[in-house]
Amino acid sequence: MKHLIRCTLIASGVVASAATLSVVANPGMSDYERWRATTQQEFQSYLDENDKAFIGFLKQRWEPVDTESGEEEDQAPKPTNIPKAPPVNTPVNTPEEKPKDITTEPTPVVSVPVPTPTREPDNTTPEQTPVKVAPQPQIKGPAASINFYGHALRLPYNKAMPRAFSSRPSSDAIASAWEALARSDFKPALEQLNATKTSLSLSDWATARLVSDYSEAVARNADSRIMLSWFMLVKLGYDARLAYNDRLYLLMPADDDVYGVTYFTLSGERYYALPLNGDVRIAGKVYTYGKQHETASRAVAFKMPERFNGAGDIRKRTLSYEEGEETVNVVVSYPTEQIRYLDSMPQLNLPRYPILDLPAATRAELTRQLKPLLQGHSEEVAVNRLLNFVQNAFEYQTDEQQFNTENYLFPLETLHYAASDCEDRAALFSLLVHDLLGLPVVLLDYPGHVAAAVEFTGQVKGDAVVYNGRQYTVTDPTYINARAGMTMPQFAGQSPDVVEVF
Repeated sequence: MKHLIRCTLIASGVVASAATLSVVANPGMSDYERWRATTQQEFQSYLDENDKAFIGFLKQRWEPVDTESGEEEDQAPKPTNIPKAPPVNTPVNTPEEKPKDITTEPTPVVSVPVPTPTREPDNTTPEQTPVKVAPQPQIKGPAASINFYGHALRLPYNKAMPRAFSSRPSSDAIASAWEALARSDFKPALEQLNATKTSLSLSDWATARLVSDYSEAVARNADSRIMLSWFMLVKLGYDARLAYNDRLYLLMPADDDVYGVTYFTLSGERYYALPLNGDVRIAGKVYTYGKQHETASRAVAFKMPERFNGAGDIRKRTLSYEEGEETVNVVVSYPTEQIRYLDSMPQLNLPRYPILDLPAATRAELTRQLKPLLQGHSEEVAVNRLLNFVQNAFEYQTDEQQFNTENYLFPLETLHYAASDCEDRAALFSLLVHDLLGLPVVLLDYPGHVAAAVEFTGQVKGDAVVYNGRQYTVTDPTYINARAGMTMPQFAGQSPDVVEVF
């Protein structure tokens, strides 16, 4: 039988060892296992031409580059005392119809406590939901179990990965480590990472986070994790760069400015030490290589809106505010793992925040509860009601007061945290105006303050800006009780930068 199998294999162009033939002849093995066994030596010795060329380049002298400290987008201090405009007392419901989802009897306003730096709101209620498991093939051999923002994953690894790097950093040591990984059976892990990227609709940032979590689960020391992450990201097509001094660092380019992280510039491109596994600070010079792997050219795309959603526990929060003489209670629910995912992202350019949509269920809840407040009213009244919601359902605190650092919030985060400041409210308000009213909206970026402005179809009295030949009426979701056309007094007369979002 073994002789027959050997003849068959030789006839098909495959020469196998006696030990391998014994394995192949085992009737209890699947076709996949037989194939893996017969090609194991191929996996351990194969290097494609791109890897060979890259390894040769890595062995050459690496060039020193200076790192630069991360910049802040707006260093002007934000106002700590927010003025209040005189309130306008208008009933929440018309006499003809009372929306079913609005509280019509006066109720105490829910007092939302200010969160501690742990960043967990105190007025949310968790609901247990099963952890979602992404469809995965059966894995033979070692596999890493990862809870990726509520998604239970199992990803294979090989024996070269746990100790991907165990030497003092140098060009020769890095080239040898790359070669060891390239000669190993890394393709099953790469294929499963790609499959997960597709099944969970992972953005570039989410993909990089997944690779980082995978390396964290597999590798045994910090440099091995960096080495493995670099290798897998390059194999996924990303222009990930390795740099070193007394340790290894992973840096990646982005399609937009990233703030608050260390970077270096190479051939006119900024490479950021992105916080894939916590904040990374690099001081002084590092050494890096100039020529990238032929298959790796992709930057991290932050301009594309996120489609990935975390799974697992759901939290509910009640937002209460006064509309006229009545108290309105708006209940929102969302996956807590999505908040943790958004918190992992670095600070981005201001236009990135309003365009990040809410989870579908959260968006549907807000629409169901807020839409009746707007129906049957003019555009101006409807916008003023959305302003009132954002102005008064959240406590105001600057990022420094709440988080001890600048921290722009995505709309879902603003719904999650008890307090928010101007750019957070402007992002949420802009999204609501876009979703619920379909009106064009821009952001107004003053030194130390962000407001919004809406393009109405008719004339609205008050302050306005003209942008690209179109008139936008000032709408400030931070200026308490202000209506459309009212500018916060300390910014009156200033000319803000106009940021186009919707």
